[in-house]
Amino acid sequence: MSFQRILSVGLILSLLATSCTSNKSLEQEKAQPSAEKINQDAAAPVVAPAARKPAYRLAALDTAHFSPSFIRGLKESIQRESYAVRGKWLILSETDSIAFPADLPEQQPVTYTGTAQGRAYQLTVIRQNYSTIRYTAEVKQAGKSLARTTGTADLNPSFYTAAEVPVDTQSQTAYGAYEFLPTTSRQQNFAVLIGIGKDADKAEIYASELAAWRNAPTLRRK
Repeated sequence: MSFQRILSVGLILSLLATSCTSNKSLEQEKAQPSAEKINQDAAAPVVAPAARKPAYRLAALDTAHFSPSFIRGLKESIQRESYAVRGKWLILSETDSIAFPADLPEQQPVTYTGTAQGRAYQLTVIRQNYSTIRYTAEVKQAGKSLARTTGTADLNPSFYTAAEVPVDTQSQTAYGAYEFLPTTSRQQNFAVLIGIGKDADKAEIYASELAAWRNAPTLRRK
């Protein structure tokens, strides 16, 4: 190989090396932030990563105003983690709540009466708290007692799903009511229904096993 050819090859290699070095320098320069950008980043406030929204968890049940048996039934009925009882409200979620029936005065007797086919029906209830009533139900005919039952009853734990809809035997119109079920097993197939809101002056007795209460009329508050 001649000296001139060797010199030409060396010159070409030198130019290639210089070109590669220049390109690398340009890439590094482009990758570096400008002084203005560095100053902007330094002046920007530090923002913490967005906190994960916690799962909705409600406070424990307020057991002061409810019977233990009602609370057990409520837990079994709802079968969810996020719910609470606060005052007279059952809170099912952040946007869904329902009030416990509190139309009747607490710790005061309220009497409902009605007559049908020569019989006099009477129901006296005392609302003990948000879940429980004490009741006395009696049927008389010609002044003689045909049947009398007394006890305590808890609000049906699934009351929040839908109200009962009995039919007023006098007006033949349906109305909303809450169902209370006896707390003792000996009084099965027996229920007390108390009207809701403007219908709180109405009540029903369902007692399929007590002949004296079959076909009883709608009772009205005295």
